[in-house]
Amino acid sequence: MKRIWYLVASLCLTAVIGWFLYRSVPDWRQAGLVMISGNPLWLLAGLGFSALHMLLRSLRWRLLLIPAKSRIPLKNLLSMTLIKYVINIIPPRMGEIAASILLARKEKIPASTVIASSMFERMLDLMAVTIIFSLYLVFFADRYVPSSETGREIFDMIRSSALVGLGVVLIALIVLMPVLRSHRWHKRIPGMIRKHLLFFLDGFRAMQNRAAAVNIIAMSLLIWLTISTQLWCLVRAYIAAFPIAGTFLILAVTVVGVSIPTPGGVGGYQYLMSIALIQFFRPFLSGFEPESQTAGISNGSYIVSMVPVILIGLILLHREGFTIGRAARLSSAQKETTNESFE
Repeated sequence: MKRIWYLVASLCLTAVIGWFLYRSVPDWRQAGLVMISGNPLWLLAGLGFSALHMLLRSLRWRLLLIPAKSRIPLKNLLSMTLIKYVINIIPPRMGEIAASILLARKEKIPASTVIASSMFERMLDLMAVTIIFSLYLVFFADRYVPSSETGREIFDMIRSSALVGLGVVLIALIVLMPVLRSHRWHKRIPGMIRKHLLFFLDGFRAMQNRAAAVNIIAMSLLIWLTISTQLWCLVRAYIAAFPIAGTFLILAVTVVGVSIPTPGGVGGYQYLMSIALIQFFRPFLSGFEPESQTAGISNGSYIVSMVPVILIGLILLHREGFTIGRAARLSSAQKETTNESFE
């Protein structure tokens, strides 16, 4: 029942965002023409970087799971990485849990360990995006300023928040490292909880080794630089002179867009990307009406970056003998079991 309400709320939110997006575009026919006019070579390059992004995510996941199992086939990790994206299409976005359970069964390792590694990946992603966006704010923000006074005020507020967020993320990582290395606090935890907690902490155990921790953090930054390059290629397919530094701003904006709990992040991605292009990069747009042009660019970018991943993920999910609904139910059951164990 909870899943139904999540879906209903998500669809309502999608309708609201879609209404705002629809009203902001004066000519959808022109937007459609822009969308199909993208340079195929740049779109293909964006697709190539999307594939590289998935490969790098799989390699990072393997690094995180080395303490639990040293040799996990890359094809299994790549398959489950794509399955995560498919299941995350539908709220409440339980892809990390469902794919982790499937991988744990396949590799015969504790599910809580694999789930913890997936959750930690989210933290690493947040850290990497915050660092990249903060570097953009320090070195490039003055080159591309909002075209309105209100936009400048909002951007100044975002800049302050991002720099504070970077400090918080770095402090959290500094605190986490000694906590993971220490075993003194384990004895203070009741036995039943300790067993499950230690399995869960195995998902973070790779960070105990300094060399491994450096590799994992470097891999996280590389993943998001790859995503930035992918995004730059997709925008370059429509705007020939678009600056690569500007992609770091578009990256942060689209991350916020896909985090809005609509199916697949649709609507939020397009709406926020369009606003960013108009507010910060209007001089790079062509003679088309800007709202219609940016709607075409954002929709074309979304389709190329998301649709192939989703289609391949659906095929792999079917090969595992699952549907999206069954995988979501499996992840919900695992979540409730884990919660009961800790209680």
